Amino acid sequence: MAAEVKILVEGYTNADSVAETGEEKTQPTITLVRDRDLVMVVDPGIMESQQVLIDALARENLTVQDVNVVCITHSHFDHYRNIGMFPNAKTLEYYGLWHNDTVDEWDENFTPNIQVLHTPGHDYTSLTLFVTTGPNSGYPGVVAICGDVFWKENYPRDPHNDAFASNPKRLKESREMVIKMADWIIPGHGPMYKNNRNTTEIKEGIEAVKTAEPKITVTCKRCGRKMVQKDKCQCRPFLCFKCCECGIDCDLCGCSHKK
Repeated sequence: MAAEVKILVEGYTNADSVAETGEEKTQPTITLVRDRDLVMVVDPGIMESQQVLIDALARENLTVQDVNVVCITHSHFDHYRNIGMFPNAKTLEYYGLWHNDTVDEWDENFTPNIQVLHTPGHDYTSLTLFVTTGPNSGYPGVVAICGDVFWKENYPRDPHNDAFASNPKRLKESREMVIKMADWIIPGHGPMYKNNRNTTEIKEGIEAVKTAEPKITVTCKRCGRKMVQKDKCQCRPFLCFKCCECGIDCDLCGCSHKK
């Protein structure tokens, strides 16, 4: 028996235009995965009201008590804020499979139809679920639930233009793996889309910089400076290099040398 995948709440983000609008709004795409006795919610996220998610589950004849696993694709707050909604659920995340006050290692082959792989770059803790669905599914084949490996369909095209990325080089590698393995992709902040592995557009989106694409900016939480990737502190990506608190002997961050 194959697994089932359904988007419960379609996500969005205006992080690519926040420099113009001045107010960032974001919500991750929240996904339901069912495989035999498994009822999993992926990235319960952040929203104006938890009732939105409760109602979405009700449309699938489920309650928060029925969910037995919650998966967090990566450790950014907008993807995990509502994790406490599910009293009976274990939590699957990069560091382990948690149940109450205990934690165990998770198996890469989480179920016969769900493979969990580390896909770092946007964040070191990033995971992607590769879910195999049946031929009668609306999305037959392998569905990749990848968090912010992609924000939206093939976007940002240039991994270096992900202002939140901790390692653009590794993000490029993770994207290539997702594209190689998946028939369908559920990005972090948009609708599911078909992955055509053979199109030039997708290859260019991973391998080339599109000059027409605006650079995504974020705001330093201390001084308010608008930042692109090169302006961020690598240890504290919410700060610019001028506000970096790392010491000059930091192995990861070179901000002290820029000041």
